[in-house]
Amino acid sequence: MIAIPSLDPTHYYDEQILKSERVDVFEKNWIFAGFKSQLANHNDFITLKVGNTPIVVQNFKGQHRALLNICSHRRATLQTASYGNRPLVCPYHCWSYKSDGALAGVPQNNSDFGLDMADKANLSLKRFCLEICGNFIFVRVTSHGPSLETFLGPYYLILQQLSVDFSDPVEQGEYVWNTNWKLACETVLEVYHVAGVHPETFAKFAKAECEIEFFNGHSTGHTPLLESPKKWWKGARKLLKIEQNQTYTEYNHFFIYPNLAIGITSGSLLSLQTYEPINATQSRLTFNLRMIKGIEGQLVSGAVKTAIKQNSTEFNHIILEEDRKVAETCQQNMPCIDSPGLLGKSEERIVHFHNALKHDLKQIMIRS
Repeated sequence: MIAIPSLDPTHYYDEQILKSERVDVFEKNWIFAGFKSQLANHNDFITLKVGNTPIVVQNFKGQHRALLNICSHRRATLQTASYGNRPLVCPYHCWSYKSDGALAGVPQNNSDFGLDMADKANLSLKRFCLEICGNFIFVRVTSHGPSLETFLGPYYLILQQLSVDFSDPVEQGEYVWNTNWKLACETVLEVYHVAGVHPETFAKFAKAECEIEFFNGHSTGHTPLLESPKKWWKGARKLLKIEQNQTYTEYNHFFIYPNLAIGITSGSLLSLQTYEPINATQSRLTFNLRMIKGIEGQLVSGAVKTAIKQNSTEFNHIILEEDRKVAETCQQNMPCIDSPGLLGKSEERIVHFHNALKHDLKQIMIRS
């Protein structure tokens, strides 16, 4: 038999396994946090949760810092929005913090708290590792581990260039899927499902074949486009007055372990997705669509640009909805069975993903 077993079904609904994943998978690896362009101005911020840890990434007069997003006073959330612009001041009692996490100001300190410099130092926010690859920001909760460049290996230069080339925002948003985060990831790691799940969409867009490459837990899948979408994108580029990325001209998909997926369509559109566990059977899929940057000095019709971007957004939504529906049926069935599924040759990117998980979760895997 060529096929090999998938993960045990319990790995898709057991809260204890998710508890280990939050620490040993998410907090110990580099996690995509957002775009550097989102932090262009002083006090711009983005927030995310990595494993068990709420993090705020903020621009402090040009310095980018990743800090614990919890006030040291009464444990309120410091920055409550997903992104925005405001000083790092607690909205509950107005305690304020500096770029290094140091406690800067305590209203009524002399009369109510009497905190001296040493006391304030002990109330500093925890600071986390932050590195930037082009326009992509990554954070890591644990203080020890490889640099981002070492972690990404050959993907470092690829992501660096893609992040710069695809700089024109199209659409961003999020969905909640009633699936384990791993099931959500698995929907983008093989083309075997295209005929069944996407017969009127992706099946008419690209061939059901894939050239695969691996590095550490990361992987690439290069899929040839069909002639019809190639012609469509050629016309769209002409109307938008943009030039095709010459390195990635088909459908080129990158998965950065543990939860970042990047797809390039015809060297023209970038789709970036992350998968965050909410609980063992729910995940948050965040997506960001970006067009390749336009030729400087070229004027483009606003109506044409809007129409093409809307087309791309709708196609992305349809594909994600098709994947969500079938993934949720898989999730519903996991507690009903006691043996793993099978992974065939065309699902080897999922096998690679699982092997990376097994490496990070050695003790859990041994017990199961």
